[in-house]
Amino acid sequence: MKEHYYVALDIGSTSVKAVVGEKFHDGVNVIGTGQTFTDGISKGMVKDFELARNAIKDTIKKAKIASGVDIDEVFLKMPITDTQFITGEEELRFGGVSTEINGTHIEDLLESLREKAMHGDREVITVYPNHFKVDDLHEVMDPKEMIATQSLSVSAGVILINRSLLINAVKCVEDAGMTVMDVYSDAVNYQHLLSESEVELGGTVIDIGAELTQFGFYERGTLKGAGSLPVGGNHITNDLSEAFNTSFEAAEKMKQQYGHAFYDMASAEDIVMVPQRDGGDDIEVTPKDLSDIIELRMEELLMGVFEKLQTQGVTKVNGGFIITGGSANLLGVKELMQDLVTEKVRVHIPRQMGARKPEFSSAIATISSGIMFDELLEYVIIDNYETEHEEAETGTGNEESQSFFKGLFNKRRETNTRQLEEASADESQSGEKVQEPHADEEYSDYAYDTDQSEEPVTRSEDSGERSGKSKDYRAYMKKLFKNLFE
Repeated sequence: MKEHYYVALDIGSTSVKAVVGEKFHDGVNVIGTGQTFTDGISKGMVKDFELARNAIKDTIKKAKIASGVDIDEVFLKMPITDTQFITGEEELRFGGVSTEINGTHIEDLLESLREKAMHGDREVITVYPNHFKVDDLHEVMDPKEMIATQSLSVSAGVILINRSLLINAVKCVEDAGMTVMDVYSDAVNYQHLLSESEVELGGTVIDIGAELTQFGFYERGTLKGAGSLPVGGNHITNDLSEAFNTSFEAAEKMKQQYGHAFYDMASAEDIVMVPQRDGGDDIEVTPKDLSDIIELRMEELLMGVFEKLQTQGVTKVNGGFIITGGSANLLGVKELMQDLVTEKVRVHIPRQMGARKPEFSSAIATISSGIMFDELLEYVIIDNYETEHEEAETGTGNEESQSFFKGLFNKRRETNTRQLEEASADESQSGEKVQEPHADEEYSDYAYDTDQSEEPVTRSEDSGERSGKSKDYRAYMKKLFKNLFE
């Protein structure tokens, strides 16, 4: 069976990035990346549809060449901009029947929460479990293979994003020839940048991009706060451009080569020649002169993050601060941050070969989110380079949802099932015997020992039945878009 690859697509502030990876031990093995700078996007949103689409095509092409993988499906990363966070609880009842918990039960719980949280102008993009309860006795993080007789419940967070923002991003990716397998918010992704101790004690990720700064606070394995500010590295460049009467391009170049975010450590001896916008003679400045401007803007940015954390009730960050994103490349960021806080500070730079830049952190974390949910819901069982696909059970019913994505992971389930069927066909053609199911064998959402009880498994609240028909993938997406734009 062929290897299982994950492709994350990151529509950032000034560039589109793609990372091709696979699960390796307890992390992600990056086998290829692509990046294209474009004016078609801003703050993680599509600004010019054609420019953004071309940038996506170019980025995917670069990632294909770098990885040697034929890419047609991606996991799309969405920013925290215009995002709402809510919590919810859901329960499945088993009516006294001893039931072994599996990925389908977990998916049904999360899908039920998604359906309840649907809102007119907002779309649910991620439902992430905080903890489960088996028979209301004790909390667990992963209940699979445990036996329940009465109930399985979940306490989960729900992330909603502006519907138009999501539609335009997905449509742009689809028009570029890619299929969006799933969408993850950075609010969920950032937890994968933390160590176990950081996420347990309470760590904050600060992602400083070109035009957008995002943050997420996690404690005891749970998202506690997140948000964004419409400011980033480009604002520092603009400040330098205005202060020294030079072009944006020249200001960006000297920021990258000589810039320092911590004034006390900047050099006062080196000379930097700055061309003038009005054609006058170049002027001489020092890195310390640059730092005087850079530190002011960077400190203002970080203080803005602190203020937003305080408004969300976050007053202690025992796990420390983790800084990443493209602007984390700037010298002195760590030292400036350490001068502002008493907690530990580190700059997160991915360890993977070919992606050792902080601007790739979010995309790699998106792959980690995809792996996490695949394993939680048993879509695929991943063991390093080997992949085994679990055949998905099919539900019953005919009620159609008007959500942008019909189910939390329906498309991924269909794809994995298709891959399993293709693999079985290949084995059959090679002469290996493929075991066929018995003619009288029946399948349902919950297949248990019927001798124990005839009572069906139900949700605690009736949320309607979902369609179990197998849908053509492309036709399914076209139908969704038709409903959206009517």
